[in-house]
Amino acid sequence: MVFQQQRSLKKYRMIISNNLIGKMPIPKDAIIRVNLAWVSKEEARKILSETKNDIYLDYPSGRTKPPKPTMTLDDAIELANEFKVKYFAVSNIECICDVLDIQSKLYYSEFVPKIETVNGVENIREITQEVDIIMLDKEDLYVDCNGEGYEDLINKVRSSKVKVLELAGVIFI
Repeated sequence: MVFQQQRSLKKYRMIISNNLIGKMPIPKDAIIRVNLAWVSKEEARKILSETKNDIYLDYPSGRTKPPKPTMTLDDAIELANEFKVKYFAVSNIECICDVLDIQSKLYYSEFVPKIETVNGVENIREITQEVDIIMLDKEDLYVDCNGEGYEDLINKVRSSKVKVLELAGVIFI
């Protein structure tokens, strides 16, 4: 996956799924995204130990569609700390209390809340007071609001005073 960066993470050109490792050349200035919905803790540990690029570790909290993660949020935070990942994202962040709780447990990673619900958008001002980057999942947000007011919700997130990561395309191989 390639993500559009509205307010660029200057050092990086793109965020690429770990599934593309070995299938295409990975630029040195790319971040590798490891989605913990798709790997076990052991598989994640192997990927994190072998990857030379910076890591964007993505934990799907509250995920209702398959696959569901086989590890807990605390397991994921433990991996982030152990491997000193650059970015640690968590899905379905809806309030500042979630942000503060997760940030208090991270030692090396920059926390990236994933905004996927109307509640998350409604609390965007408070959430963005504590972070520099957020990730916007437009598909899940569309489903959560049943399409009603979708463009207004997207614009509210985009107008926040932080970097917004949005999916810009998918690579099929």
